[in-house]
Amino acid sequence: MQADYGSASLARKSSDPESGRIHGNSALLTAGLLIADVVGAGVLAMGQAVAKLGWLLGTICILAMLAMNAHIMILVWRVHSRFPDATTFKELVRQTFARALPERLELAQEIVVIGQYTYVFCTLGLYTLSIGQGLGMIFYDFSVCLPLMTMFGCLMLLPLNLSARFLGSFAGSVAFNCACTAGTVLIPIAWLAAQGTAETRPAGSEYRAVASHLSFDSLVTSACTFAFAFSGQFILVEIMTEMEDMKEFPKAYFAYSLPFQAAAFIGVGLSVYYFRGDAASGMIVDEIPFGNSERYAAICLVGHMLITYVIKSVVLCRGLLKEFHRRDMITSCNTWSAWHYMVLAVLASSWLLAQIVPFFSDLVNLLGSTFTPTIAFMTPMFLYLLLARVQDFTPSRLEMVAIAVEVAVSVVMLLYGTVSNGIHIYEQWNNYGYPFECHCQNLWRTCECSPSRMQCPA
Repeated sequence: MQADYGSASLARKSSDPESGRIHGNSALLTAGLLIADVVGAGVLAMGQAVAKLGWLLGTICILAMLAMNAHIMILVWRVHSRFPDATTFKELVRQTFARALPERLELAQEIVVIGQYTYVFCTLGLYTLSIGQGLGMIFYDFSVCLPLMTMFGCLMLLPLNLSARFLGSFAGSVAFNCACTAGTVLIPIAWLAAQGTAETRPAGSEYRAVASHLSFDSLVTSACTFAFAFSGQFILVEIMTEMEDMKEFPKAYFAYSLPFQAAAFIGVGLSVYYFRGDAASGMIVDEIPFGNSERYAAICLVGHMLITYVIKSVVLCRGLLKEFHRRDMITSCNTWSAWHYMVLAVLASSWLLAQIVPFFSDLVNLLGSTFTPTIAFMTPMFLYLLLARVQDFTPSRLEMVAIAVEVAVSVVMLLYGTVSNGIHIYEQWNNYGYPFECHCQNLWRTCECSPSRMQCPA
């Protein structure tokens, strides 16, 4: 029996084993999917983000952003609990806006769809770039340029992506993904700890509770990194839809996912900052020299990004198929052939994006300052307040204060953060290189290509 993409029966009424419904320990598997989605590329940039703030201020900001994100995740769950038949973010908006004027409903749906799918697609480009960089780090003795390495990564992605159509099919890979995530960050940290700060922290590099070079710009930039790293609202509705019991979501998030996130983000950020000081660079794997430790960490990075890419790609491809079918652009959205064509199109486009914007840290910050505040933060808060108005209930005064603060933080990140990140990318463009160039930085074992590696002269 063919599955109907996006239908309410997908997770609640179908007995078809292909329906993708999350069976077994629903809370644990949901937590695993949340971890796989959230603890992705963002955790790799934690060291640099903390280095801009200092260890004390960095920890405070991480905890504050985690608390803000946790509150907004619960707001999404509350709204979805009122509309359990909504299987996508767009459907949740449509049902919440059911009493609005048709033109307002259509506008709200279009904004959410464009924002959600554009963000997910950009993260796929970032994951594709990371896979290519990881392969380059594994084979650092071979002078293979980044565009070709990224293409090899796409060939590895293709069979995984073609065969996975539902989030529930990731039960066997969640543990593998978590292990790869741990290896990606723990192997570099273990190597740095074995060497000690005398070897790993460059001369003149500082390690302070509050960075001496702290500025409003660095504070907002780091907040954008944290926002990108923590937010999982973009595919949260799709994950909750495929739970056997959606009431278990708070348990899945607060008992399993959130503690893991807090330990991972704080542990990685503080560890990298301690051993590298304010010389911490963009990706944690870049902090150690070429060798077996770097190879093992890069292998874990590639494994982690492969699974994380496919999870987000499933959501994007299913959503696009449903949109194309609704607009009569395709005749059917529930066949394997339609799925294969969409996967190929998205994968090819993500490879193209990875070559156009081949800069890891700044792309993370740019995504964190644009789509995260608008779609992941402000949209759920607006939906919750609209629900309160329509269904005539009043949030507590404390929650209204929290929402007001969260909206203010989101606006600052959106306006100031986007301008600041855009200016920085423009100023550094010559250092990054142009699209489709070789981009051997930190990939080949030569000081010309990887001058920031520890075995190369400063």
